[in-house]
Amino acid sequence: NGLIMEKYLGNKRVLLNDIKSFATTNCPDAESVLDIFSGTTNVARMFKQEGYITYSNDANRFSQVLGKTYLELDEYPKFKSLKQFMANDSNPLIGDRLLKDLLKNYNISESEIREIIDNKLANAIKIFNFLNSLTDILPSVTYNFLNYYTQFGSKSYFKSMRGTEGKRNYFSKENAIKLDNILHYLKMWHSSEMISEPEYHFILTAVLEEVVLIANVNGTFHDFNRHKLWPNSLQDMYLKIPAVYISSAVKGSAFCDDALVVASKNNIKADLLYIDPPYNFRQYTAYYHLLNFIACYVEIPDLYDYLEKLSYVRGQNPEDDFTSDFCFKDKFIHALDEMICDVNPKYIIMSYYGGRNHWNHWSKGDQEKDIGFNIIQDYFQGDKYCEHSYSSVIKLRQNYQSRVGEKKKIIDEYLFFAKLA
Repeated sequence: NGLIMEKYLGNKRVLLNDIKSFATTNCPDAESVLDIFSGTTNVARMFKQEGYITYSNDANRFSQVLGKTYLELDEYPKFKSLKQFMANDSNPLIGDRLLKDLLKNYNISESEIREIIDNKLANAIKIFNFLNSLTDILPSVTYNFLNYYTQFGSKSYFKSMRGTEGKRNYFSKENAIKLDNILHYLKMWHSSEMISEPEYHFILTAVLEEVVLIANVNGTFHDFNRHKLWPNSLQDMYLKIPAVYISSAVKGSAFCDDALVVASKNNIKADLLYIDPPYNFRQYTAYYHLLNFIACYVEIPDLYDYLEKLSYVRGQNPEDDFTSDFCFKDKFIHALDEMICDVNPKYIIMSYYGGRNHWNHWSKGDQEKDIGFNIIQDYFQGDKYCEHSYSSVIKLRQNYQSRVGEKKKIIDEYLFFAKLA
């Protein structure tokens, strides 16, 4: 469910209809799209629903996991090799929640959804019931999240550069235990090949989406509430079936690569390149380090070695990071040009946020605040492009779907369009 990731920095959930309208108007013959900074994959999912062959990419591993489920999945997981783990005491909450999510996100009937739940997802629901029952301390489990990321752990001590010290406080004790238990079973099933790659990513997607809801953080994982557990983190961790509707009509593929080389490296051919880059100094792999760790937890060969290298207050392995050129204003335009050359699309749509960014972060009062806008506009006015334009999202709202109150949600959002010569 896209709503689950709506706290993600720069998340475009409320702009999906505007992006769709803008693409339809400016790129009428486009059949394929590459969402190259996909993040939550919300934009990529929207394009796939609209019938485009869709590629997603992001340096964050968790984004690829979401894409493996929401873009690539071509049949509902059956979990045939996990019969012994299926819990028959079915909890109707799983089906009820899935019904609501699918009705909200897709144009399909309630009867079709019930058929999917009752027939195609019956085994998945039983496996999720089993995973949701894992609340006790188990002798075979190593409790890494409990030990390294909660106040109850023996390895969670931190001391900041400013001298403050304490213990990391990302999860309640109960939720950390459950998270460790679930990942223990997922690792066992994966290493023994009891589940397929799509089944593995399906469960992992549910884990990531639930961690976003119950982690003791305010949006990002760069820090946590130092002194208490917020109400959301006191809710019981409870995996929900990912709200994916599988259609055989169009294809999707998800990548985790450097945006500067992903297209040529993976032979991606896309008519439309959608770009929503970072516009500030924040390195997203650091801000979402915990989700990225969970995304690869099962496949890390030596977890002890990985965890012993955790540092900073936030508890990230510094070797497991990626620095993007787009996070430096002096490298931004060169990186943009290099990336577009690598993809070589017919059309480009680029989202631009005019709030605090590289070029105006420290501006005050009546100082000029549109430096970044002008720099990007100058780039698209170059000889490489035969067409270029832009539109404010507020203007798009007025043109396409004016609704009372909608404009309040958008501040200085623009969409650039360009066509390569």
